[in-house]
Formats: sequence, C-alpha cells, structure tokens
Amino acid sequence: MNNRHLKLPPWAKSLSARLLVLTVSFVMLAEVFVFAPSVARFRIDWLKAHLDSGYLAALALEATPDQMIPDDLERELLSNAGIEAVILRREDRKLLLQRDDMPAKVDKDVQLTDFSIPMALMEGLSTLTQTKNRVLRVVGMPSMAPDFEIEVLVHEDRLIEAMRNFGWRVFGLSLMISFFTAGLVYFALNRLLVRPMRILTHDMIRFREDPQDKSSLIDPGERDDEIGVARQELAMMQQDIQAMLNQRRRLAALGTAATKISHDLRNALATSMLMTEQLARSQDDEVRAVVPRLLSSMERAVYISEQTLSFARETPPPRDLATFTLIELIEEIRDQILLHKCEQLLDSAMDDSDKDDEPCPTRIDIDLPEDVMLEADYDMLFRAFSNLMRNPIEAGATVVTITHNIQAEPENGTEGRTESGKTRSFIDVIITDNGPGLPEKAIKNLFVPFAGSGREGGTGLGLAIARELISTHNGELRLTATGPDGAVFTVTLPISS
Repeated sequence: MNNRHLKLPPWAKSLSARLLVLTVSFVMLAEVFVFAPSVARFRIDWLKAHLDSGYLAALALEATPDQMIPDDLERELLSNAGIEAVILRREDRKLLLQRDDMPAKVDKDVQLTDFSIPMALMEGLSTLTQTKNRVLRVVGMPSMAPDFEIEVLVHEDRLIEAMRNFGWRVFGLSLMISFFTAGLVYFALNRLLVRPMRILTHDMIRFREDPQDKSSLIDPGERDDEIGVARQELAMMQQDIQAMLNQRRRLAALGTAATKISHDLRNALATSMLMTEQLARSQDDEVRAVVPRLLSSMERAVYISEQTLSFARETPPPRDLATFTLIELIEEIRDQILLHKCEQLLDSAMDDSDKDDEPCPTRIDIDLPEDVMLEADYDMLFRAFSNLMRNPIEAGATVVTITHNIQAEPENGTEGRTESGKTRSFIDVIITDNGPGLPEKAIKNLFVPFAGSGREGGTGLGLAIARELISTHNGELRLTATGPDGAVFTVTLPISS
C-alpha cells in the first residue's frame, strides 16, 4: 500500500475560497440586473426634476404684471433651475423664458409622456455611454401642474455626470452588499458544509494511511442530514474494509501454512497410494474392493489441497496466451469428466453382479460452433469450465447441456457502431443441468470461498476460482437461473478476431 502522505489544499485553492469568490461573483452578477433599471430611473427622475424647476421659473415670469422680468433675474432663474430655456404652454397663451446665449439647435427630443420600460433602459444606457454634450429638449408635464405641458432645454453633460456619479455610488454599494452577503454565506456554509467536509476528508486520509488501525475509524456522529448520512455510510464501509482486510490476512496466513505443509502432505499421500497399489494385488476380494475408494479419497484430498493453494495465491498466475477453438476445450473437458465418472460407475457395477442398469447414465450435450476462436490461457479456462461442468454432476445431475449465444457490441461500449465501424464479439457459454439446483445458502454466498458450496463436503472454492480465472480473461461468470429443475450458469468471453 502506498503510504504517501496526503495534505489538504491551501486556503487559496480550498473549497472555502472558491465559495467566497463564487458568492461575490454571483451577487455582483445579480447587481448588474439591478444597475440598468436603477440608472434608467435616475435619468427619468433627473429630467422630471428639471421640468419642475423650469415650471417654477416660468411661474416667476407669469407673476409679473406685464410678464417681463429683467435679464439678470431671468438668467439667475434659469441658472438656478439648471436649464437653458423653458416654454410653458397654457390654453390661451405661451410663456417663454430663455437665456441670451441659448443654443441655436436641439440635438435630441425627449418625450417623458411616452414611457416604456425597454425604451427607458435603452435611453439610460445610451446616455451613460454618451461622449458628446448634446442639447436635449425635454417635453412633459410638471408634477405640480399635471394639466400643463412644459418644455425645457438642458445640456446633457450635466445629466451624464450625475448618472455616472450615481452609477459609481450604486457600484460601491453593490460591492459592499456583495462582500457582506458573501461573508454571511461563507461563514454559514463553511460551518455547515466546508468544515465538516474537511474533517471528513482528514478522517479519510488518516484511515487510508493505516486502514487496520481501530482508532482511525470515523465517528458517525449525530447529524441526520446528507453529511451525517455520508459519515455513517463511510463508517460502515470502513468497518467492512477492516473486516475484509482481516479476512484477507487470515487467507494469506492460510495460504502460507498450506504451502508449508503441501510438500509433506504430498509425500504422505504418495506413500499411501503406493501402499494402496500393493493392496490391489491382494488375494482377498474384500481388500481389493476397498482399493478404489481409498484411491478416490486420496485424489479428493489432493484436489482440495490444490484448490486451497490456488485460491490462497494473492494474484492469478500470468497467462500463457494461445489461440484455440472453444469446442476443442469443452470436448476435452467432457471426455475427461465422463471417463472418470464412467470408471467409478463401472467399478461399482462390477462389485454388484445383479445390477443391470447402464454403466454410465451421465450425459454432456454440446451445442457450440466449431469456428469460434479464443485467445486465452488454455489451462486456466480448462480449470474454470471443468469446475462448472463437474459440480452439477457431483451434485446429482445426469444431463449437462452446453449452448451458446454470440453477441457484438462497439469498442466504446455504446449502442451502435463506432466511427471506425469496429465491433467486439462475445460468446455466452450457457451451462444448464438437471440437478437439484443450488440451496438458498449457496445462492446467498455465491462465489464466496468456503461458504458458497452447493453440496455437502464442498469447499466452495470451485466457483470462486472459476470466476477469478474468467475475470482474468476480461470475461464474466454469473448465475442465470436455479431451481428444483436445475441451475443455469452463463460464461461470457471475448472472441478472438
């Protein structure tokens, strides 16, 4: 295990810093949608305020008996109102108040009586980005006398300056609101999410450095939200990992012990088999009748020893790849299984002279194409299929049927062909038997060593080893069906191109 020490990222690259930056950015983005209507509204209010100022200046003119005022007073009234000229239209007359240096032409007319939100937004942004000092003729009704129409002339540079000053004030206020809101969100989420996640990450790193240390287990805590559920699930996962590591350590110890006693066990079995062969030459018929059973028991002991040693190996042995036909492999396994089975039945029939049944009722039917080629380790697949075909016969099945199904899929694993048009072909080898099926305990512990045996006296290693050997060849072994009428296993293997 790589014990490289992992560290949490610095604050600048942490989730907290990203959260703070994103919060400020999102609040400022929201302020953009507030800024445009605010500026447009400021422009309209500014123009209306100058309309009211112009109306007040016109009232001063109207209050004189002859509607004439001195030039100095006229300039002062217009200057205080911030306008160049004002025209007040009444039903019977029109009042005009203007400066001596009034602009000769008007650059733009602004009708405050025709108001719409899109137009106000466009005009506001246009004024804010204007670089020339235009003369505006503003037409509208003063708020103090909504029955009269008034016109004023103003220079736009004053409006632009006021709008920009207002924009900077809005921007500064938005920035303050953004940082204040970001600070609140940051501290709230940092306490609710970020800190618990950093603690959880720290606990995970500590557990990774020493998974077998009991003190490195995560405390589930009492939180009932998503983080609390994550801590609880992670705590249970760590307990499962520690249990698996302990089981793996015991299996490794078992493999080491089995390796040490393998030599002595083989020597003892070899000696026993030599003595058994001598017993086979005995003149006593009863002694000779016991010899096949002794040899079968010794072969069974050797088989269990080899199965245990193979599974105790930490990794599968390297593959010795070769190209061969699938039917060649299956037929050789069938011949070996039937030869061994028929010899046992023949020996039993010879001991019972009154038995008239068929000496070998077991049958293995094969329906496989002759042109399917595999690029694999012949011995590995021989062991895997041998286990799958022998197990049902040893459990009581009399007929084992081998069928197939060929399928193709694109190389990228999605439906249809790839851009290059290349596909991969797979064959499903379906092994069906008429045995009693798998018991419930075996189904629950399928492929679990020492627990998934389907017959009495089995070790449960056969299916586990078969699955491991098939997985080594990028294949899959699965139980398709089981019941009182038998079991169905399916092996999926890639076909050699």
